[in-house]
Parts: sequence; structure tokens; C-alpha cells
Amino acid sequence: MSALRSSLGVLASLIVPLSLLSSGCGGDGKTLADKLAEDPEKKMLEEAGYVKKEIKRPPAGLPPPTDEEFKAWDRKDPEGEKHLHKFDKANLKKMLNYFGELECFRDEMKKEGAKGAGAEPGSPTEEQWYQFKQNFIPLVNTWQQRLFSNEPRILEKSKLIGHFLEAHELVMHGYPDAFNNNDQNAVAQADAHWLIIENKITKYLKNITDEPLPKPDLNDPKQKEAHDKFCLAALNPPKNTGKAKVKHVGGGGRGPKKLNMGSED
Repeated sequence: MSALRSSLGVLASLIVPLSLLSSGCGGDGKTLADKLAEDPEKKMLEEAGYVKKEIKRPPAGLPPPTDEEFKAWDRKDPEGEKHLHKFDKANLKKMLNYFGELECFRDEMKKEGAKGAGAEPGSPTEEQWYQFKQNFIPLVNTWQQRLFSNEPRILEKSKLIGHFLEAHELVMHGYPDAFNNNDQNAVAQADAHWLIIENKITKYLKNITDEPLPKPDLNDPKQKEAHDKFCLAALNPPKNTGKAKVKHVGGGGRGPKKLNMGSED
């Protein structure tokens, strides 16, 4: 008899939890199992109005985009090249002056590089070549900085500028490296590279003008004089740090202030 009572007690202990899980609890119609399965943090956020949106993903199994579809997305503006032509044509003289200055830099680099190539280390000739580079390379670098300062969107507007930057890189690195190593083959390669750049510019100019790439005849005294004057100005640009200086006008330093941009006076 006691064994029977023990078995009934075990059975009752199992039935009661199951009845609690299946029966309603708290009057909201939810079972204990439902409430245990709930995420309280999620419920709190939903009640506060913060509902996390599910990420909609494309159905699996769709074929990848075709080459034609990719090309349609990557379509180029057919008028883009014409916009570049229009700017370069309207600013042709100014743009070709930029290249003319680069030609002056190249001639100066070749002249001094030929003197220093193969010089004995520590000799006066080698020291002169070293000092030249110390002053000349920063000069050529600031030329580019002034160009971008004066023409902040030139890379978008002009097609010529790409050829100019290629020539600038040649003057900054190609020629100095060739002369440093006394490598005449490298100098010849740099000369050939420069000729290629000139040919690119000449070819492009045919699209926007009938005028050829200007080449002064240095055997003509007048043209040589004008060319030398032009290069002298390119090699000696005005000193302008771009820093604004404030000066007092009159009154022994207490007068009204005048803004002076870059003047040394």
C-alpha cells in the first residue's frame, strides 16, 4: 500500500508542471512555455517603438549580372571628352605656357646633370651637382603646388594636364636618377620618354586647334632672347609663401590693420 502511494506521488509531481505549462497563466492566455520562450529585451524594444527591420536579401539562385548589364552601369559620358576639349581650347595659351616652363626645367636639369654625371665623390663638381639638386628639386615641386593652387580643379577640366604631370615626374625623378648613376642609357630613355610626351600633346592639339606645339628657333636671335627671358622667369618665380601678414597703417603700429598677402615689403 505504501509503495502504491509513493508511485502516485511521483506521478502527481510530473502531471502538475505539465499542467502549468499547458494551462493559461496570468490571464493573458499565454502558457508558461510561451512566456519562457519570450525575449524580454525584444519585447521591451517593441513596446518602446524600436522595431528592428529584417534585412531583405535577394532570393538565392538568381544568375549573376551579365557583361552587358555591367557595361550599362559603367557607361561613360559621351560628352566628357568634348568638355575637356572646350577648356583646353579656351585656355590654350596658358596651358602651353605651363608646358613651356617644364621644358625650361628639363633643359636646366640636363645642363647641370651633364656636368655632375660621373663626378668623383667629394669633388667640387660633385658638390656643385648636389647643391643644384638641393635647390632645384624643391623649385620644380613648388611649381606643381602653385599650379594646383591656381587651378584647383584642373585635373577635372583639362586633358593636357595629364601629359604635363608626366613631364613633371620625368624632371623630378627620371633625369636626376639617370645623372646620379651616370647612366647614359637611362638619359637616352628619359629623352625618348620626353619625345613621346611631346607627340601625345601634338596629337591632342590637332583635335582642338590648327596651331602646332610651339617650338622656338634658338638660332633666331630674337626668338632665343624671348625664350631665355621666359625661362629666366620660370626659374625665378616670385616669392610668395601664401601666408597673410597683418600690417598697421599709420599710428605707430596702432592704426587700422591692412591685410598683406605674401609681400615681403
